Amino acid sequence: MPGIRGHQFCRFQDKILGVVRLGIPRHTGKYLAERILFAFVVLLAAFILLGSPLFEVRQIEVTGNSSLPDKKIVELSGITAGTNIFKVNLKESEVRIRTVPLIKDVHLAREFPSRIVIAVEERQAVALLPVKDGFMQVDREGVCLQESGVAGSLPVVTGAVVPTPVPGQVIRDAKLGTALQVINQLPGSLLKKLSEIHVNGQGQVVLYTLDGVECRLGAPVDINRKASVLLQVLEQIRGQKIAYVDLTGVPVVKYAR
Repeated sequence: MPGIRGHQFCRFQDKILGVVRLGIPRHTGKYLAERILFAFVVLLAAFILLGSPLFEVRQIEVTGNSSLPDKKIVELSGITAGTNIFKVNLKESEVRIRTVPLIKDVHLAREFPSRIVIAVEERQAVALLPVKDGFMQVDREGVCLQESGVAGSLPVVTGAVVPTPVPGQVIRDAKLGTALQVINQLPGSLLKKLSEIHVNGQGQVVLYTLDGVECRLGAPVDINRKASVLLQVLEQIRGQKIAYVDLTGVPVVKYAR
């Protein structure tokens, strides 16, 4: 190297190496050992947890269900007692349970050390569709739930013509959609008085009470006001023979002769 003698170059080289050595952390070996020890502890803890009987599933609790029994939901989940709680695949169990039309949503959670909680949200039937051998329950979104042999306490939707649906199917029908739109806005106190909701070819809605009173709502608009008026009218005419109640304009009550 120009201008630098051999021994001077060696001294210069030693200084450079000294600087490089100073740039290397002195405790690298110590940190590496600590990391290895930490990884070993984690693996040991995982081995103990996965093998310990303390974390075996002993209780499976189901909440939020009323139609489906606990046993059925547990069977659908695929979870069995004695399984290590860390090995339970909660997402897969949720997917299996959601295959049932009556289930709208479900969430599984671990409660350590040995309990699994299955919280379900069931679909609620709000109306019935006439089918070949009886009736099919539908929820507020038009999802078919299950067949029902008798009408029961739910109003029957008429006017909609659909092929025989299967549980889990969403019915895309304009008249059913209109009926459900009305149902979703009617108060429960009025719904429980109804036996039928009819939608005609022009989309006009007619309600029939359990007492056989025909209630003409007309177009499916301003439902809250019409429902309020109808409840008042039904209360006032209780026990009297009525041909129909017309709410398509100014409320009109037609008495039967």
